[in-house]
Formats: sequence, structure tokens, C-alpha cells
Amino acid sequence: MLKGHGDDLHNFEEIQYNFSSNVFFEGCRLELIKELQNFVGSAVNNYPSPVAYELSICAAERFRMGPKKFLFFNGATEALYTIAQLFNRQSATIFAPTFAEYEGACDVHKIQIDWKTRNEFHQVNTNLAFICNPNNPDGSIVSIDKIELFLKQNTQTTLVVDEAYIEFTNTIDSVVHLCNEYKNLIVVRSLTKVFAIPGIRLGYVISNDKLIEKLKACKMPWSVNSMAIKAGECIFQNYDRWHFSIQSIMIEMQAFLSKLSMVDYLELMPTHTTYVLARLKKGKASELKQYLAKKHKILIRDATNFTKLRGECIRISLQSKEANEFLIEALNKW
Repeated sequence: MLKGHGDDLHNFEEIQYNFSSNVFFEGCRLELIKELQNFVGSAVNNYPSPVAYELSICAAERFRMGPKKFLFFNGATEALYTIAQLFNRQSATIFAPTFAEYEGACDVHKIQIDWKTRNEFHQVNTNLAFICNPNNPDGSIVSIDKIELFLKQNTQTTLVVDEAYIEFTNTIDSVVHLCNEYKNLIVVRSLTKVFAIPGIRLGYVISNDKLIEKLKACKMPWSVNSMAIKAGECIFQNYDRWHFSIQSIMIEMQAFLSKLSMVDYLELMPTHTTYVLARLKKGKASELKQYLAKKHKILIRDATNFTKLRGECIRISLQSKEANEFLIEALNKW
């Protein structure tokens, strides 16, 4: 995180439309906010449970798996760093370009990194491997069949499948069910993006009982605060009712992509999600970002610093129809 990535809204004084964040654009449910407002007094005055096991029970009911297969964290990023701690001073493969925190977690825990492209997702010679599915920043996907084949061919490697954006696509399904069959699989999930609670931070992992116990031994107690636990309980109780329709969102995304494709200096990468990676045919991504922020109060993601990503790139995430139109107009003025 010290390298800087993602939503850097805190660095700007006034932004009207934030396209740099992949969090669901309609924001947190008002029902959830009211529940948390009523809970503040109790949350402040009492310690949370040490490992948020009540959320493991909630998740177990949803996924129809045993609660010992789940472990909750202060966001998915804490989960990634805890996984890396478990594999301290060993080796890991990272399929790039992808989320920066795989590298960050490996660096902190002295893990030797073997970089590969996503097209090289097959046999590896490392203790650990990270694949983001769907991928950040480009929205590309790896099929369940390929993931299962990887697990079979690389029994010596623990594969971490980051599904932080799995609910932002209708092209592939989750691989959570494979945790019942394969002992070398860890799935990382997030409630932050789908239910728009990035300020609360809530993520979790799903794996076999033995790996969960090993991760629990590395995890510091009370990292998931009382407000996050309450939010998680409310979300699991209302999961399907509060969840957006991915089919409707992807229809909006296709309309947005159609208009973006007409911006003559942008080359859009194929995407299966509600965000898109675009390469600039002219100019610098940093200059475009500053122009949009200062002249139009729009924030985009300068994606040029993603490892193994070539050229000047930006990432744009779907927002409201009004915001999308405003962005297209501003892009055409640059």
C-alpha cells in the first residue's frame, strides 16, 4: 500500500465523480447505516470477539460449509498479508499485471517472487501462487476448469484465488466449492466492494480446516472491530436482498463501453467486469488524471504503475449514468 494504488481520493480537495474506485457505485445501503448508527454505543464500549467467529457461522450458512473453513479479516488485504506470513521466506508466483498487494505482502515476509503473465497460468515451481479472478486491473478471467487443472498439476503449491470482484461479473462462478476437494486452495473474498463498506474493512478466506487453523495462528486477535462484525452479520442476513443485479449492471457497462470506445485516444482492453483498463494512444495517464481532477472534478485510476503492464494506462469503473456521461464529455475535451 505504501507504493500507492487504488482509490486515492484523500489526495484531492474536491472530487464530484470517483471512477478510480471499484466499489459498487450506489454506495452503502441506508438500512445498514441505520443499523450501525444504533449499534455505535455497544461497539465503542465492548471488545469484539477475538476472531469474529460469529461471522464464520454466518458465512457457513450461506455457503453450506462448516464454519471452521472460514476466517474473517480487517479487509481482504489483511488476509493476503497473513497468508504471506504463513509462507514466510518461501517462494510465490504472481500472475501479472494484477493487484499490488500480492507483491507487497511477499516483500514484507521475504518471499521470493516469480513473475508470470496470466497467459502462463499453468505449472509453477513455488510454494505459493496468487491469481486474481476476475483480475484487477483488466477484468480478465480464468475459468474454473483451468483453476482446477492448476490445483491438480501443482499439488506442492498453495493457490490463492482472490475473488474480491467475483460478484462483479456474470461470466464465471466462484471456486469456493473446490475447497471441499483440494487441500492446496485458499479463496479470498471481500464484502467491501459489493456492499460498499470500504471504510469499515471486511474480508475473509475460505479453505480447508487445517490451513484455516494455521492462518488463525498467524492472525492477530481483535483485528475485525465490532462495527465490522455487526455490518457483516447484517449483510449475511440480507445478502440476496441487498445484492445488486449483475445482469442489469453489465447491460449498463456495455452501453458505457460503447461510448468510451469512441474516445479516439483510448484503446479499451476486453473486460468481464464493471471496470475497464484503457491504454492511451497519446499523452500520459498522470497528465490525464490531473486534468480530469482539476478541470472536471473527476477522479480516475492511473494504472501505469501495475507491474508487467506496458504503456500509459488508466482504469475506469462504472458509475451512475449521469457520472458516465460527464466523464465521456470530459475525456473528449482533453
